[in-house]
Amino acid sequence: MIVFKEMKKIDFDNTIPPEKENQWTAFLNGEPDIQDNPLLDSKEKAEFKAAWETCGTGFSYTAANPDKAWGDLQKKISKPNNALIYKTFSSRVFQYAATILIVLGIGFAAYQIIQTSSKQSTIPVQLMVAKTEAHPLNLSIITLPDGSTVKMNADTRIEYPEKFAADLRKVKLSGEAFFEVKRDTARPFIIETANASVEVLGTSFNVSAYPHAELVEVNVKTGKVKLTRISTSISGSKSAILPAGQRGWINLAAGEIGHANALSPNYCSWITKEIIFQHTPLSEAFDVLENTYHVKISMKNPEIGAIPYTANFADSNLDNIIEVIARTHHLKVKRVGGEIIFARFVN
Repeated sequence: MIVFKEMKKIDFDNTIPPEKENQWTAFLNGEPDIQDNPLLDSKEKAEFKAAWETCGTGFSYTAANPDKAWGDLQKKISKPNNALIYKTFSSRVFQYAATILIVLGIGFAAYQIIQTSSKQSTIPVQLMVAKTEAHPLNLSIITLPDGSTVKMNADTRIEYPEKFAADLRKVKLSGEAFFEVKRDTARPFIIETANASVEVLGTSFNVSAYPHAELVEVNVKTGKVKLTRISTSISGSKSAILPAGQRGWINLAAGEIGHANALSPNYCSWITKEIIFQHTPLSEAFDVLENTYHVKISMKNPEIGAIPYTANFADSNLDNIIEVIARTHHLKVKRVGGEIIFARFVN
């Protein structure tokens, strides 16, 4: 803490001896030959460092600007001798303080410039979140900042920025959605899931990536898609290029990635309510119905799941489909709460 003493008139001879100025400049610059010079007594050095610390910073040779400090000080002491000044530690402290204030001023200005630049370059981006109910009554459709559209299946969550970056469009998906992406060759479109990423430029495709599912699956309607598994702990192919009309998947348990030259026949049945079964095991058929109508279907007798089933349904209600399956294969069906249970007749 600076203690102000009695205000009095100080007599200067209007000049700082050149040899003394050179010695202090060398000291400020940290020149080794001057550190032990007897002309700079230890008391003066101690006072200089004390004044420096009083201004709120540690003493540093490299932080000082001796030439400017001495020049400014010479101008001040060339004024008439009748000026009144405050005396702190000693009259010598004013010489030290001149240097310190200049350095601190330059440092503060630089800090403000850096802070302003940092604030301009780190403006936070607003994160938008869309989420559907587990059993939605209506199809949810959102429009992304670039004009791309997303249809969202039940229990699906998508995160995206309020405004896409200049070189990249990225969203995060949990669940299932059908994307129609606006083409923009300068800004790839990337969908990140917990276990995979899907990269496109402009196309339409379906991504199924529910948190507890065994597969991450992509069906490409138009354009071209790159499917990549995120985990690198398993050897083998890490990605697959999927052109229009192909299906790709990642087996999460095995870490394997694969593709087929045909779309899954019911990949968008949850949107169109059009369902095709061609010698489809009933266990798989029930999976399609669950995903399309958001119900729980179980089998009291496990062997029911292996029965092949062939039928086409277009915009049929669920009750009608369940009745047709049960009648075709002579199965009993009942509802318990929200669950549909298939069982064999007992003779």
